[in-house]
Amino acid sequence: MNEEGGQQKVVNRHPWRRKHLWQGLLFLIAAVLVFGNAVSLGAFFMPEASRSWAAPIALVLFGMGIFMLVKGEAFLESGSVTAEYYEAIAMAVAIAFMVRSFVVEPFKIPSGSMMPTLLVGDYLFVNKFAYGYRVPFTQKRILMTDPPRHGEIVVFEYPKDPTKDYIKRIVGLPGDRVAYRDKRLYINGQLVAQQVDGAYNYINEYDQRVESQRLTENLGSHPHAILVRPMANMDQFTDEVIPADHYFVMGDNRDNSNDSRYWGLVPAHRLVGRAVALFWSWDRIEGKPRWERIAQLIR
Repeated sequence: MNEEGGQQKVVNRHPWRRKHLWQGLLFLIAAVLVFGNAVSLGAFFMPEASRSWAAPIALVLFGMGIFMLVKGEAFLESGSVTAEYYEAIAMAVAIAFMVRSFVVEPFKIPSGSMMPTLLVGDYLFVNKFAYGYRVPFTQKRILMTDPPRHGEIVVFEYPKDPTKDYIKRIVGLPGDRVAYRDKRLYINGQLVAQQVDGAYNYINEYDQRVESQRLTENLGSHPHAILVRPMANMDQFTDEVIPADHYFVMGDNRDNSNDSRYWGLVPAHRLVGRAVALFWSWDRIEGKPRWERIAQLIR
């Protein structure tokens, strides 16, 4: 107790009402989430995992957590300029981290594998809440109340190198039999309907002109455009049954996509989220924004 103006004021010393303890614990939890969701125990010893920023970021968060638990009370009560700015900055960073980790995350389209749906230079939001969350250091997902469906565009960790994110369209769900031959897709023995829309020519990321044919493919409740090159001999024949907790993905630019036909299936624990909307698009060739694409929903 102390005295101010002749009145006694009770100073609450209950440990769980001290801000530095809560902040320290939040930093430690953030460290576990950052590292645990970036690499699984099995990937920890893989060379590609060492290239991830997850480990150094997690280490910094862990150090901040320990500091706040041990020295945080004295630091916050020091009245220094650093302490004054710390809380505002920490809150802003915490909010941004929580939104990016659990709600939405931005993603940039680096290649033409999803043309004509997504173009090089498109920036989009990924709904990370859509497919639930991976339990840190495991291959288990929780709160997966809305599982992936045929035709949805998803961002996922590339199974051959989990430090890289890929974006493709889901064409095969667990239990499906997926076949692709002669540039046509079959789901459970049924040919997926297509409609020819005409020619589609574009300049690829190597500044080469590519002549393609645009079609509309009706996959579930997601009719969408695809590109094929009728004269290109690039078919990768596939015919397989999708096991539990795995998905078969393909790019919409069928003859220019590195997808499940070549490197296999996407495990459920590698899913990052569902692509939902574009928020920016930059045309590299024209050197200007594609204003007509901004705020478009993704199908």
